[in-house]
Amino acid sequence: MKITFLGTSHGVPSAERHCSCAMIEAGDAIYFIDAGASIIEELLKRGKDIDKVRCLFTTHGHGDHIYGIIQFTDLINWYYTDYSINVYFTEQSVSDAVNNLILATSGSKVKESRIKFITVDKDFVYEDENIRLSLIPNMHLGTARPSYGLLVESDGKKILFSGDLSRGLKEKDFPAILAEESIDAFVCELAHFGISDMLPYLDTCKAKSVYFTHVAPDSKFEDIKAISNDYSFSVNILSDSDEIEL
Repeated sequence: MKITFLGTSHGVPSAERHCSCAMIEAGDAIYFIDAGASIIEELLKRGKDIDKVRCLFTTHGHGDHIYGIIQFTDLINWYYTDYSINVYFTEQSVSDAVNNLILATSGSKVKESRIKFITVDKDFVYEDENIRLSLIPNMHLGTARPSYGLLVESDGKKILFSGDLSRGLKEKDFPAILAEESIDAFVCELAHFGISDMLPYLDTCKAKSVYFTHVAPDSKFEDIKAISNDYSFSVNILSDSDEIEL
């Protein structure tokens, strides 16, 4: 399993960083987690076959995590007509909005025979011959709207994406699984809280490697570097185009 980070910004893109987007390659297929970057442009830039993209999963319905879905599914709808994809949304209202925008701008309904918009809940599990993906609810959007972390398993390896968590971790929604079992890689956002907020959780973390993404403001980079030698696991800061192989 290889994960390429196509977007690592904190919600506002910069000259060097797109918004949240990760590409997973497992077996002969490609999967995306969030689409804050332009998926089609990143695939073409890397010489990846579009027909290898099997699924696109979202952690929640904020724009910096989903706007790339609109462009990608619109192109599959009218241009890349030999391809199909499943897109998993966390809210029906967001799925409907994407559907309606494509109809309004292109004049064509989404071809549901090839493009399936699926709304998930906390019990959702995806599994095929390459990966198993399950959801870990969090409180980034409070109780009014759903938001999730994602646990991806492939060939005996596990990578956990935190998704966006609560501001200041005041809802204590740091993934409990990290204190319970060994995870090969933990990808953690750092836009909505600081290093000091998560130190008690890092002290019990059983991950083999921790990778910070969605980092803001820039001063937090120095905070991450300051703790990089304090733990038995490696501590890393992700940039666009960085890769993890498990």
